[in-house]
Amino acid sequence: MTKVMIFIDGSWLYANTGKLAQDYARPDLQIDYGLLPEALAQRVARAINLPNSDIVRTHLFASIPDNYDQADYDSVRRRLDFFNLLKEEHHYEVELFPIDFRGRRIRNYDRDPADPFEPREKCVDIALATTMLYYAALPHVYDIAIAVIGDQDYVPVLQHVRRLGKRVAIASIRGSCAHDYADPVDARRVKDVDLIWLNDMIGEIELRYEPRQLVCQSEFHVGDRLVWTTYRPRRNQPFFCDECRRVYADRHQDDYRSKPEPRQAIVRSAPAEPEYVSDAAMKGGLIYEIKDDRRFGFIRAHDGLEYFFHLTDLANVTWEEIDIGMEIEFQPVKSPSSDRAGKAATVTVIEFEDDWEADFEAEPADEDYDDADEVDEYDSYEP
Repeated sequence: MTKVMIFIDGSWLYANTGKLAQDYARPDLQIDYGLLPEALAQRVARAINLPNSDIVRTHLFASIPDNYDQADYDSVRRRLDFFNLLKEEHHYEVELFPIDFRGRRIRNYDRDPADPFEPREKCVDIALATTMLYYAALPHVYDIAIAVIGDQDYVPVLQHVRRLGKRVAIASIRGSCAHDYADPVDARRVKDVDLIWLNDMIGEIELRYEPRQLVCQSEFHVGDRLVWTTYRPRRNQPFFCDECRRVYADRHQDDYRSKPEPRQAIVRSAPAEPEYVSDAAMKGGLIYEIKDDRRFGFIRAHDGLEYFFHLTDLANVTWEEIDIGMEIEFQPVKSPSSDRAGKAATVTVIEFEDDWEADFEAEPADEDYDDADEVDEYDSYEP
């Protein structure tokens, strides 16, 4: 069976989905990433007259904001939720690369017009190229590479993949595709089949919200629990109807923007307005509050000031490994104000490292052990 591997430039695809929406006259159009790999594989199989094919793996490469103003927390959380959905629901291999916003807002129009800062995406193109070339060099991993791209930067890697004997197919979007890919003569010799236009596949890859009946599992529900909905809950997660979700939101307004009075009392000696800190020295402190549902928490530094951190700020542990009371070191990137915590980055859990080393040293050697892992384009994408 012919093996297919798919490589998606996620940053490019997200930025250009709007062109598909314009082409289809549907401003709310979204791509169903669960359908996309199979639809692409079928198109390629028909183009080269293959009886069948096997999708070995689907890779997606993208960036994620880091060290950003916490007013954009919800936006970043939706992006992370989207990437987690790709991994958990659709078994994508997702590689994310941080963009350092240096404490600024993510969108240009939210930042000071006089601020010359321009965020720079790094590594996405080279990560896709090296991954495609690496697997092409391994025997029997894949026979056909499908690249969902538009930037001209990929020309060299596509040429080298073909020189290794692999077939290459390119899927792109009209108006966002380099001429070298769209050229019917294929003067640069980058593909083995005609270019696949995603514009012509909208009927196959559009995310549709078909009404269906689900049982609401909320404790707040009133009336018949079997309700009609277009919402699709994540795998192994309970379903709550729209009304119950509104009730839940109304009862949980203690988000990071409004701080309780005890926290205000601690930081009143801080500046009235947040100050961005450049190359600040590491500070020590304790994790004293964790919001598991939203993946953020608070640190109380040894000097009594408080700082906010997000799961993307963790340096040496995963979110599941942190706990209240852990001794940590962190880099302050924004000073606290009178009514708001500061911002912490590079949060390093000291207690976690010490415990791990002690446990490792106490463990007897095992000779048998063999050590062998912007409007937001994500807002309307629901599983």
